[in-house]
Amino acid sequence: MMSDTSKLIINLAPTGMIPRKSDSPHVPVTPDEIAADAKRCVEAGAAIVHLHARGADGKPTYIKDL
Repeated sequence: MMSDTSKLIINLAPTGMIPRKSDSPHVPVTPDEIAADAKRCVEAGAAIVHLHARGADGKPTYIKDL
């Protein structure tokens, strides 16, 4: 059990860098899916939401203009 002076920071990474919808239907890739997951997790106590960008094909991308 944590003491009263301990703090816990929960970091949510809902999209990850590797998983895709073809790996699991639960991987959020659309803005609406990501927002819904982030909202649920923040309500459950997550303090940080860390996102990996996805292209229109659902694959991870570093290109911001897609």
